[in-house]
Amino acid sequence: MMNLKNKVVFYQIKNVKTKLIKIIQTAMLHFERKEKLLIQVSDEASLNYVDQLLWKVPIESFLPHRVSDKPIDDFIVITKAQENLNKAPYLFNLSGDIIDLDTSYKIIYDFDDFTSPKKQEKSKKRFEIYRAAGFKIESN
Repeated sequence: MMNLKNKVVFYQIKNVKTKLIKIIQTAMLHFERKEKLLIQVSDEASLNYVDQLLWKVPIESFLPHRVSDKPIDDFIVITKAQENLNKAPYLFNLSGDIIDLDTSYKIIYDFDDFTSPKKQEKSKKRFEIYRAAGFKIESN
């Protein structure tokens, strides 16, 4: 059964630079629209990396955000927790293995990652899980 109110947007990524650009563009888009975005990562290294990325880019400013593992009200939150800490309608799944199928998200962003065979295999698995859960899937 199709879940028409929830969508997964898969960004096709062939190199790391494009991946970083997509993370920044997506975060900026939602921040400018005053929409909450939750960025889920799987480990401390990823958490620190994305945190630093959003402080450094764009070069002329930065993207205000918070790192948290507890409920918080900020627009952009980076977390390792598997829950919607800021009640965001938008989720960016950067956690590779773990998938949050919480249907309170309007859009879940994810990567169709061609940067390595292992990452591509994980992307395919996530795609299948989203599809089996009935999410509408869009590829960009």
